Amino acid sequence: FFHEPHWSSFDLFALSCTSLSLSSGRWHRLFSSEANGLSCNRLMHSILGYGGPTLLLIRSKDCRSEGKCGTSVFGAYTVTPWDQESGSFYGNSDCFLLRLGPDAMGVYRPKGGGDKIVEGFKKTSRSESNNSRNFMYFNPEARSKGYDGLAHGIGFGGTAEAPRLFIDEVLDGCRASSDDMTFENGPLLSGLDSSNSSHFDVEAIEVWGVGTSSQIDEALLARDGQREDAAKKIRQAMKGAKGQFLEDFQSGLAGSKLFQHRQEMRGRDGGCDLDEDDEDRTE
Repeated sequence: FFHEPHWSSFDLFALSCTSLSLSSGRWHRLFSSEANGLSCNRLMHSILGYGGPTLLLIRSKDCRSEGKCGTSVFGAYTVTPWDQESGSFYGNSDCFLLRLGPDAMGVYRPKGGGDKIVEGFKKTSRSESNNSRNFMYFNPEARSKGYDGLAHGIGFGGTAEAPRLFIDEVLDGCRASSDDMTFENGPLLSGLDSSNSSHFDVEAIEVWGVGTSSQIDEALLARDGQREDAAKKIRQAMKGAKGQFLEDFQSGLAGSKLFQHRQEMRGRDGGCDLDEDDEDRTE
């Protein structure tokens, strides 16, 4: 959307008035579908661990002929770091949803005012009946292998089964509803009428880290640290698996397991036909 943000743009000026971080002078692009490819997995990788305020912007395709919305530009802003993969919501009331156009700009803040959580971020389980604090949601399918029964992707508001603004991990079930219990009511999509659904097809996505230069630098360092921790865990897991195999091999356990398995396969009805040794075939 913005190769270089120009504060002379009316839309960007209006957007900068919504939050101090957005008007603090520096925008650092964390993800662009134009540069990085239209992939939710890459989007999630680019923001996971980022330790500062972020602005997510989406442009939808014109799909009115399919009963969906026309071209729209909308998104969400949050101060909370994207540091948790979870089936629960987290975040605080510094998060809000927005629509930039082509219809009139709209900003939808949390209902109930600014009761911020100072120490830690509140997690909301899906069993809770009160969904008024469901600010942000980051739930990749790999976290639960898809068995948690929840939406997989990035979301804001709504519930863990159906977030109000939701980017599906495979970009196949994205939606942007007009109301939920967390944020103020109002349309995110432009050109909606009774014949349109709340689903949309993504044309482009961008995520910007915003704030002062020191805030962005620290947030990027936090992301680097989380990536290094994840890589270290993978290396340790691989080392552990390799070490166990070598230990079994040296003790002869690996060979005995293989021999036992082969014997079991030979004696199984309808099992695999195994070639006999060369000596057996010559007799």
